[in-house]
Amino acid sequence: MVSAVVHDLSQSVAAARAAATIGKTITVRSAPSVGRGLGVAGWLALVKLTRQQVPSANVTFTFDPGDWPGDAYAAIAGGAEQIAIAQSSASNRLLELAKQEGVKIDDRDADIDLAFHHDPEEACNRLLLTTKS
Repeated sequence: MVSAVVHDLSQSVAAARAAATIGKTITVRSAPSVGRGLGVAGWLALVKLTRQQVPSANVTFTFDPGDWPGDAYAAIAGGAEQIAIAQSSASNRLLELAKQEGVKIDDRDADIDLAFHHDPEEACNRLLLTTKS
């Protein structure tokens, strides 16, 4: 599965459009520690808006709390479908809680960070076309 780190709604929508155009699945992943700026509610709004703007895309969304276990707890409680969990003193409890709440764990590194691409949709198109799924 292809995974792209996004930093804003436009990058998320670009990744979703690429997935819809190519007909493959993509995981849209928040930048690490996104909860410190955008917040969990902001991330969940980005997920909702991306799905509204590109309803035909097959996209999963991963919230990456970075080194902030409290943000992981908030994401689980807030309804995130998938999270990344960094190793910490809280990681075992977070894994247990995620399992109880039906939240999937994304333990893979992202394939691409869209902050480093002038045309995020084209970058995702190239990645999706060259990666076996």
